[in-house]
Amino acid sequence: MAATPATRPKRSKKTLGDDFTAALRADFRAHGAGVIAAVRAEKPEQYLKVVLTLLPKDFSQNLDADKNNLDRMSDEEIRNRIRGLEARLRPFLDDADLSGAARGTGSPPSP
Repeated sequence: MAATPATRPKRSKKTLGDDFTAALRADFRAHGAGVIAAVRAEKPEQYLKVVLTLLPKDFSQNLDADKNNLDRMSDEEIRNRIRGLEARLRPFLDDADLSGAARGTGSPPSP
């Protein structure tokens, strides 16, 4: 009589995704604000692109399309654009739990 092979319990596909999401959430809580602040300081064009992708479509349609061509903008113009977007978004944000780096008032935490 052949021995029955030991069966491995099935692991759902969702579990792997849940594990990844939980790990990503924990990593973002620990390092996210500092990374965002570093990107804003070191790569303002990437920061602005992320901000624009997160805005509702009707919000970003009100922006002048010519002013969104980042390739033709200087770093200072991009920084000014970011400041303007932050000012427009401020009423929608509750930054009470953000560090100074995330609010732009401090340096990012060390890794």
